[in-house]
Amino acid sequence: MKKPIVIAFVAIIMLIANQGFAQDLTTWTWDTYKMQFDVPSNFKVIKNNANVFEASNGNITLSIYPRKGQNLTYGKMQNAIISWANQNGLTSDTGAEYLENLNGYWGCYIDGSAKGFPTSALLLIDPDYTDISLYVWISYREGYEDTAVAMLKSFTLQ
Repeated sequence: MKKPIVIAFVAIIMLIANQGFAQDLTTWTWDTYKMQFDVPSNFKVIKNNANVFEASNGNITLSIYPRKGQNLTYGKMQNAIISWANQNGLTSDTGAEYLENLNGYWGCYIDGSAKGFPTSALLLIDPDYTDISLYVWISYREGYEDTAVAMLKSFTLQ
């Protein structure tokens, strides 16, 4: 009879421990570029202007850097994201991968690490306005991978 109680107790403790990594997400809108994305509800804005958006909660940091005038085609996105990631210190053992349709955007990403943290770099382009490229940088502590992936998949055109 004691064995089921011990198993139930261990299961409850594991569930509570995993709650530390679970993040409630809330939708934010960056009106300047007509985009929406999800971030943890405890995120705080560091910078928000026409040149950069940065926010963090201490476990995950998100930065978005728009660039105008690149006029990238879908086929040229891969080289652009690899070059940008390398310039910013991202090391990766894999190449960049294309995303056919990320909620209306063209997308291309590369995963790796930077400054000792798991990091993903994502390039987003609205196919109707290819003159604006949105470079997204997300770095996070170990254990927050699921939240980081959910954030990256959430980018949506308004």
